[in-house]
Amino acid sequence: MPREGGRWPLSVVLRPDPGTALARSLDVLTQEAAALAGPDHWQTGQLGSAHLTVRALEPRREHIPTNDPTAARYRSALTRATSRHGGGDTRPSGEPAGWPATFRVTGLTLTPGTVMACAEPLDPAADTFSDRLTTELGADAWYETARRDIWYLNLLHFTGDIARPGELIDWVASRRATPYGTVAISNPELVRAELTTGHRPHMRLVECVSG
Repeated sequence: MPREGGRWPLSVVLRPDPGTALARSLDVLTQEAAALAGPDHWQTGQLGSAHLTVRALEPRREHIPTNDPTAARYRSALTRATSRHGGGDTRPSGEPAGWPATFRVTGLTLTPGTVMACAEPLDPAADTFSDRLTTELGADAWYETARRDIWYLNLLHFTGDIARPGELIDWVASRRATPYGTVAISNPELVRAELTTGHRPHMRLVECVSG
C-alpha cells in the first residue's frame, strides 16, 4: 500500500497517448499478466496509466496542499525544461535535441515486484530532457541525483502472493524478446499517484497542476 515517505511520490513522467497502438497493446498485456498473477495486483500498464518515469522528485507525501510551494517550483522547472527542450537546438554531436522522445518496446521482463515492458530510446530526446530538467530543478533535484540508465513501463505491480507463479514466469519468458511497437511522446507531466480500487486496481496518475 502507498504510505507517507514511501514509493509513488510526485514524479515527472512520459505517458503514451491512450489512443496509440502501443498503449492498447500494453493494456492487453497487462490484462493477460493480471489473469495469471491474480485480481488484486495493481494494473499499472492499463490505458492512461502506463508511463515511463523521467525522475521521482521526493519521498511520497499523502497530502499535497493546494498552492504547495515545492510543487510550484517543480512545475516551474518542468515548464522551463520542456520549453528549452523544444527550441530546435542540437547536441554537440549534431543530433536533434527537441521533441518528440521516441521509444521502442522490445519485450517483457520480470522483477521481484513487477512485470515490466523494456523500452529502448530511438533518439537522444528523453536523456537530453532529463538532463535539462535536472539543471532547471537545481537544489530540488536532490532526491535522484543521476539520470536513469534504463527505460521501462511497468505493467503489473505485485501486492501479495501470485496466483499462478509458474505460468506467469513462462508467459513473461516467452515474450522477453517480442517487439511491441514504438511510441513518440512530447508532453512530460508532473503527476501524483492515487490508489484506485475496483475491477482493475492501480495507482492512478493525476497531473499536478495546482499543488
